[in-house]
Amino acid sequence: MSIIITLCALIPYILNIGFDNLDFEIIVDLLIVAPVLTFIAFFFYFLSGAHRCRGTYIRINRITRKLYFIYPNDLDRLHVLDWGQIEAVAGYIPIVSPSGYASRHPLYLFGIDHAMDPPTEICAACGNVGVADGDRSARALWAYLQAFMAHGPQGLPSPPAVPPRRSRREETLAPYREWYAGLHRRLTKPGGWLWAPITIPLWIGWLLINAFPDSVEAWLQYNVPYATFPKEIDVLCGFAEKRKPVIRVNGERIDS
Repeated sequence: MSIIITLCALIPYILNIGFDNLDFEIIVDLLIVAPVLTFIAFFFYFLSGAHRCRGTYIRINRITRKLYFIYPNDLDRLHVLDWGQIEAVAGYIPIVSPSGYASRHPLYLFGIDHAMDPPTEICAACGNVGVADGDRSARALWAYLQAFMAHGPQGLPSPPAVPPRRSRREETLAPYREWYAGLHRRLTKPGGWLWAPITIPLWIGWLLINAFPDSVEAWLQYNVPYATFPKEIDVLCGFAEKRKPVIRVNGERIDS
């Protein structure tokens, strides 16, 4: 986004002074000034620790009736919250962009971590954006979690299969492919080409403010791991890696 903002500022500036008035000194000044905002953005990217960890998961255990959570920027502290005291709220995050207004409504789970001194309120944000349907997706996710804690997985839809990990190139190009597929669907609808003079400029704006930043993020974050839970929590929640049995014959190891 810092690159896009810089371009949006430089283009009107150049058009205002005119190409005929561009001299070597102005061009050098622009080349020096243009990367400043991007350097600042990268500075805060590394300062925030986003290059070491990208997000985390919450874990809810029906046996212990606890919620386990680790903040991405606080990987050494495990927060344990009592499920019975959790309060759920559908969040509201306004998004204002050149293409219009939207809002996200993630599911926020609030609870008290009594292991902290003093006991502190913790907020775990579930990645349930709900851009298109308001807070209905957050409410549905909360109902899903409540049903799981009350009755277990019986009767609940199974999660989709985890897709195989793609290459860095594929991850980087995926936002552009999704953008093109969306534009193609829009134009192939009945009367879609009649609205093309309006649709195409809007989708070009969507390309700049959504697909391009998502592509850069996919490239930057490709090898950045997610936050991990302590081993005892992995074992407690059934996520510990199972070791293959070692078979030996006459002292020689045989791979099973």
